[in-house]
Amino acid sequence: MTALYTVRQCPARAIRPGLSKIPTTSSILPPLSNSRYLSPIQPSTEHPPANLLGPNDFGINALVAHQEDHKMSFAIEVPGDANPLSLQELCRVLESATTSTDYARRQAAGQQLSSWETEKGYFSSLQTVFLDKSLPREIRFLAVIQLKNGIDKYWRLLPHVKGGLEPDEKNLVRQRLFQGTLEEEETGLSLHNSLVTAKVIRIDYPQHWPDALSQIIGLVRSSKNGNQQHLYGGLQILLRVVKELGTARLRRSQTALQSVTPEMVYLLGEIYTEKSAVWVEFLTNSRGDEDTADIAMLNSLIALKTIRRLVVVGYEAPHNDKTVEQFWTISQNHFGQFLGFVSHDSPVPAPYQDTVGKHLLQFTKLHIDMSEAHPASFAVLPNSLPLVHAYWDLVAKFAEVFEKSGGIRQSSSDSGPSESKSKVEGPLLERLALRGLLLMRACLRIAFYPKQTFKYRSAEAKKDENDAVALIKQELLKDEFVVQMANTIITHLFVFRKADLDAWEEDPEEWEQQEQSEGNAYEWEVRPCAEKLFLDLLVNFKQLMIPPLLSYFQTATNAQSDIATKEAVYTAMGLAAPNVSNAFDFDSLLISTVLQDAQQQGPLYKVLRRRIAIMVSQWVTVKIADDSRPLIYEMFRHFLNPADPTNDIVVRITAARQLRWIVDELAFSAEAFLPYAADVLNEILQLIQNVDVDETKLAVLESMRILVTRLENYVSQFADFIMSNLPGIWENSGTEEYMIKQAIIAIFAALVMSMGSDSQRYQHLMVPLLSEAAKPGSDLHTYLIDEALELWNSVLMQSNPPLSAEIMSIAELSLPLLEYQTETAAQALSVVESYILLGTQTVMEDRLRRPFLQALSGVLDSRSREQVRLGTVCIEYLIRAASELGGTQVIFQDLLEIGFIGKIMEALHDAWEANQTTGPNKKVSKLNTITERDYFAILSRLVIADPALFVTMLTSFGPLERVWSWLSGEWFAHLDGLDHLPRQKLSLLALTRLLELPQPMQNLALAKLQDYFTLWTGTIAELQDGTTDGTDSLIWQELEATDYDTPKSIKETEFGQKDPIHTVNAMRFVKERLQEVVQRSGGEQQFEQEWAINVDKDVLQKFWSLTQITGA
Repeated sequence: MTALYTVRQCPARAIRPGLSKIPTTSSILPPLSNSRYLSPIQPSTEHPPANLLGPNDFGINALVAHQEDHKMSFAIEVPGDANPLSLQELCRVLESATTSTDYARRQAAGQQLSSWETEKGYFSSLQTVFLDKSLPREIRFLAVIQLKNGIDKYWRLLPHVKGGLEPDEKNLVRQRLFQGTLEEEETGLSLHNSLVTAKVIRIDYPQHWPDALSQIIGLVRSSKNGNQQHLYGGLQILLRVVKELGTARLRRSQTALQSVTPEMVYLLGEIYTEKSAVWVEFLTNSRGDEDTADIAMLNSLIALKTIRRLVVVGYEAPHNDKTVEQFWTISQNHFGQFLGFVSHDSPVPAPYQDTVGKHLLQFTKLHIDMSEAHPASFAVLPNSLPLVHAYWDLVAKFAEVFEKSGGIRQSSSDSGPSESKSKVEGPLLERLALRGLLLMRACLRIAFYPKQTFKYRSAEAKKDENDAVALIKQELLKDEFVVQMANTIITHLFVFRKADLDAWEEDPEEWEQQEQSEGNAYEWEVRPCAEKLFLDLLVNFKQLMIPPLLSYFQTATNAQSDIATKEAVYTAMGLAAPNVSNAFDFDSLLISTVLQDAQQQGPLYKVLRRRIAIMVSQWVTVKIADDSRPLIYEMFRHFLNPADPTNDIVVRITAARQLRWIVDELAFSAEAFLPYAADVLNEILQLIQNVDVDETKLAVLESMRILVTRLENYVSQFADFIMSNLPGIWENSGTEEYMIKQAIIAIFAALVMSMGSDSQRYQHLMVPLLSEAAKPGSDLHTYLIDEALELWNSVLMQSNPPLSAEIMSIAELSLPLLEYQTETAAQALSVVESYILLGTQTVMEDRLRRPFLQALSGVLDSRSREQVRLGTVCIEYLIRAASELGGTQVIFQDLLEIGFIGKIMEALHDAWEANQTTGPNKKVSKLNTITERDYFAILSRLVIADPALFVTMLTSFGPLERVWSWLSGEWFAHLDGLDHLPRQKLSLLALTRLLELPQPMQNLALAKLQDYFTLWTGTIAELQDGTTDGTDSLIWQELEATDYDTPKSIKETEFGQKDPIHTVNAMRFVKERLQEVVQRSGGEQQFEQEWAINVDKDVLQKFWSLTQITGA
């Protein structure tokens, strides 16, 4: 394949002599030149001659293709990996990849870069390009990105592995890493170079780069009172390195980081203290210049970010370190001081307030992270409990203005390519209050949900943790404080604000999705977090909180209460349902107040309707009276009605989403819901077509699936309506919306299972879908094969036999799926089983019989025990069906010709040979005991079907006497250790049938008479199970039908009831065959003299005693 490269002249500024003279901040950073990895990369002969290079150039200036017309461009068509690696060519390709407007050219450039990744010198060349500031930013940016990605892929590889870097090249890259950040003015580029540095150090430190951290510490220390830009660069490198090492899971890396943490924390603490003092002095007394204050702010912030991480990940017990204690105190003092800079009446200019706010948020992260990662340390560090109270004071003050606050929102960052994470925006006070709520939740977890770990902890560490729990419970969570928190939450933080309403109306669907309790909105939004904290308090202080809570609930009955108050009360009422259900009569409130509130009209009542839908769904799953259910069903029908102007899209989505809990509760009555079902289903289907957010569509579709399931056979009344609407939703979902299609298939499956065999009238709609999904290469097959198989199973399970020609036409498509991964193959195997049971005659036809046997023979090689078991059962079904239909000879022939019997015999012979060896040279059988049991079960079915044909088949594997000798030896030996009574009886019936055959099989079987009597005695005794009336415990009585029977389960039962295992009395069966063979052997006397004489007397005595006891 060839790639088209368009080679253009690089900008003139790409030519810059003297690169090797770039100054460095310390002797740690060598000059860029004199690299052994630069000399091998020679310019191509197609490029300008070497005399264009200046004496101090690396060759980057030779990347310019000199032409008379500088605007001219030309194309060279070469193979994608034909261009040799050179600095000139590398720059060309990077430029093509970044600036070309031609897609084919950019793609070719990308392929070329990928092909160079395994070339020696590629990554050091990327670094060289990145460090050349004369090149365009786009080229340098792509170079450092390629370098960063390459570190992840290739840096760990050994040099002799393809793509592995030579030690010299790694050293060169390491030597120039720091310079890429310290000497770089472009923020985005310096950041990415810091990321490269961090990735290299994570891999190499401490084994291959033992002094990496000491070098960085030296850089930071040397520039602390010098070049502040260099100090910022050093701190940036250190921050990224700490973040990388902090996520390491290898104990070696953790220990290496912890060994240098005290030194780093001490140094960073000094820097933070000094730099913060500079800008604090500037803000309070206007001393110093603005530029100095600006860089001091940046340096103190980045130092604080690093300290925050080090304190958490760099110590086993932070409270034992004096430096940590001192900084913990500083953090508290500065937190209080900095709050003054960001107050509403602060004279500090807005840009400075923003940076001060970032300092405050870092403090909150430090306090929360400490409480979560080191609860014992948090509790005993200086003034931690007063700190928590101070946070709560902040929350309480904010609660008073919560109703007027603008709210916190997540948005995509637009700060540039270096920032890919979403950022949280909103009033600083609200964000700080949120952190206060999170810290309070962390304290409750310390007290009531201590961290569980398998990690060894010393007795001292365990004592510290227990002391922390006791301290939090006794000194912090006092009754008065708990009640105060609960009151603040329910009276202020549950209030629905104007900011919430604005967000609702700005983007209703997105707002509704974000408000879902299943998400993690509590991590960045005050109200959801307050709800979580309220629940934590209620669960752990139930007796304390229930009385005031019940009193608070009564305010909902006050006709004078406004919408916001009622919404807050209903929020608390719903959250508290599991804890107050025995103390509060919700049914009375529902009738007296909630129903009336649900009927109120007006723009703001949509807020109350949404909350009522949520609250009722929370109570229904806990406790509700039967008389209240119809009222609730009517209420939800009302909420879903789009004709009511108060029911905006959020109200209807919420009602549809919460409906799943209404209909999925244990006491749900399909009959009681029936009057409302038609309207509800119609509104849900219409709603699905009117929403845009995929997650919302999926939630509404799931509610519909549950409703279809819970309506059971009553859903048949609405099936035509549902089936006429779902295809339209399928088509409108687009070609890529497979999650929507997956949900629709799930509804199809639920509909089939609820309707039972009545669903067969829709098979003509489902067969094309199943056929398409089963075809390899189709989009449905790629993305939805598991869901399609589930539907396929449902369709078959509810189909009355015989199966229609339409559903049988796709039977063969299920066979290749048996080779798929375990879960998919298991579903496909269930489909195959259904076809065998319900379409027996069609499956036994020549078109399908052998393909089914061939596919099932492969199933027995599966690693899944359940698949092997079911595959064996399916083969047994086929053998039995062939016997019933008179095709026994055909099934024998098929099994022989596809090699399945040969595979069984070979495996059993290998097992027999292994069992003949003993001592240190004993062979281990390749065949496990359970699979061997399945093999003998298949052979038993063949014997029972036609013993004479079975013996004839054995002769195809060698002389009968020799084959029978080892096969019977292995068979009886296997049965001796078998603990599976149905399989034991099956083998007993099969082996006993061989006694029916004339010579030469008669004498061959009688030669094993000792084994026969042992098998008969042991198995029959187990079957009798201690009774003396000749009972066979495996014989089934007639089974009564149940409401849960399906056509498939009925057919399974029929097959089981006709199985010899469940119809033949073993003792009678044995006695009849034994009497026959005795007569054919010349009578009892001759039989005893020739054959019984070879059986141990105690074995014979046990058998005859058993026959006398049972009277069989």
